[in-house]
Amino acid sequence: MSGLAKWVMKKRLNAIIGVMVFGLIPMMFWLASAILGLVVLRKGVKEGIPVFAWGCLPALVLWQFQGDATALMVLVDVMLLSYLLRSSTSWSWVLLAGSFLAVINTLIQPILMADVLNMAVSLVQKVLSSESVVIPDENAIFNQAVVAISIFQVVIAILSLFLARKWQAGLYNPGGLRTEFHQLRLPVVFSLILGAMVLVGESLGGAFMALSQAAIPALVLPGLALVHGVLAKKKIGVVGLIAFYLVGFFVLNVYFANILVTLCVIDSFVDIRSRIQDKSSNSHDS
Repeated sequence: MSGLAKWVMKKRLNAIIGVMVFGLIPMMFWLASAILGLVVLRKGVKEGIPVFAWGCLPALVLWQFQGDATALMVLVDVMLLSYLLRSSTSWSWVLLAGSFLAVINTLIQPILMADVLNMAVSLVQKVLSSESVVIPDENAIFNQAVVAISIFQVVIAILSLFLARKWQAGLYNPGGLRTEFHQLRLPVVFSLILGAMVLVGESLGGAFMALSQAAIPALVLPGLALVHGVLAKKKIGVVGLIAFYLVGFFVLNVYFANILVTLCVIDSFVDIRSRIQDKSSNSHDS
């Protein structure tokens, strides 16, 4: 992967070739988006626009012939979010903007991907009918599919941006992404905005559920960053992280995300990491 990043950064033509090739390969659009993100992060929007334009060509072809605009929308999201990250140098802004993009995408999806969404509704109805369970209303299934796909697209865009930032750090600032992730903490205002989205979505339901579901990933990721940061401060290595994820997925299960959201909100107000001494400091004091 680092070899690909180094080759892409040599000249614009390499980046354009990379974006177009990976954009044409099924299910590899995330790698094309990461290449675009790397160009924008390192060289700016002016250099990124031609790469974005050429990258949109295969995405438009896939949309035209398959009806799936996911590759196109992820490219657009990465273009916007990478510009925001470059200008603000803040992952908190990226997460907040990503939540808003997910909500906006729910309004666009029915226009761009009507055939794919209707196919998904038919498939869900077929699966549920074979299991002899109560089949939800067709509109309810359609709306859930819209929200799920919209959030999926933004999550993929943010993960592609993380990969782009990892490449950038590896080439020009070794260890930079690790430090950024360990320090990721939402400002109080951002936590309140995202918390309000969750509250409104859960209270009103229906179409407003998109607000709460779009806000959850932006609250979960800083919670994960908090745990990673604390374990790093205490010099607890990979074994501790493995134990954390095993407990989270297999013991806490459905409550895992709720706990991470709670940790994220508490950390916004308290700044837990600043109150924890690292292991080297403890050893020095003793």
